[in-house]
Amino acid sequence: MQPFRSVLRWIFSALVLVFAAWTAPEMIHNFRDWRAAAPSDPVAAEFWRSVFYMDLTEIAIVLGIGIIMWILLRPRKRVAARNLQL
Repeated sequence: MQPFRSVLRWIFSALVLVFAAWTAPEMIHNFRDWRAAAPSDPVAAEFWRSVFYMDLTEIAIVLGIGIIMWILLRPRKRVAARNLQL
């Protein structure tokens, strides 16, 4: 069971990082559009700000879930081996 959890942990973390890396360029583009529209068009700037914050929240939630899963799937300490050493 232990190797399966370890493989699952690494696959899940890789998927989280791929998702974050896939979403980050779009978020950066939305940030640039927000900053470019701010001086000339406040309505468009508000739209791009909202889209930027939605993307930022999406990445934060996915990374948070990834960190939680990384902690939950970490290897367990072996109680039997510890009892033999005592």
